Amino acid sequence: MRNRREVLKALGGLVVAGSALAQPMGHGMEAPAPALGMRVSPKPIPWDEGACAFCGMPIKTPEGQWRGRTFPKGFFEQTYSQIAFYRPTPAPHNPKQAVEALHFESIACMVNYAWVHGLKDGEGATFYVTDRGAYDPGRPQELVRLVPARQATYYWGERMMVVMNARLLAFASARAAQEFAERNRAQHGRQRFYSFQTLWDLAPLPEMNLVALLAQHAGLLGGEGEESHGH
Repeated sequence: MRNRREVLKALGGLVVAGSALAQPMGHGMEAPAPALGMRVSPKPIPWDEGACAFCGMPIKTPEGQWRGRTFPKGFFEQTYSQIAFYRPTPAPHNPKQAVEALHFESIACMVNYAWVHGLKDGEGATFYVTDRGAYDPGRPQELVRLVPARQATYYWGERMMVVMNARLLAFASARAAQEFAERNRAQHGRQRFYSFQTLWDLAPLPEMNLVALLAQHAGLLGGEGEESHGH
């Protein structure tokens, strides 16, 4: 886990800096990072009872109104992410619970959780993201396709709406990401493409309730495990 000084420094930077993802990086369409470490197979997704290990929100899009809002079918599933462990491992945010995988409803939630708890892709675990290119809002759970996070291309759209307002989607190929960007250029405003390594270098990534969530997971609030109320 990050020590308190590191987390406090990051929190201070979040206050004075804008969205790091919005800044031009000068890399254009970045190539995926090379493979590293052994790959752990993805684990089954607990759609009905699963909750995000970082923010506590459900990984399945709620039906009807939820916390005063109604979401389109498949809204949460399109950014589902997972950290699959080589063997059952105590959950960093709840060491009394051994888990085979951690589940997240946002790419940013997975990256930020891994950052604050010191987890790394390829070191006893493999990080996975949902391929938005294979997404079907009519069958969001049946057709979810997980790809290794290190091999995906990430798309950021300034005005794109995704859960936790993270503005990030993952694609299995750079071409698919580019085609999606072209189709949504008018609606999304500024657009950026990233590799997983670049996202990791920019962590913690902006999303709703980030300061409170990082403080919670770092133990700065006197405890962990309380659900976030963002969406």
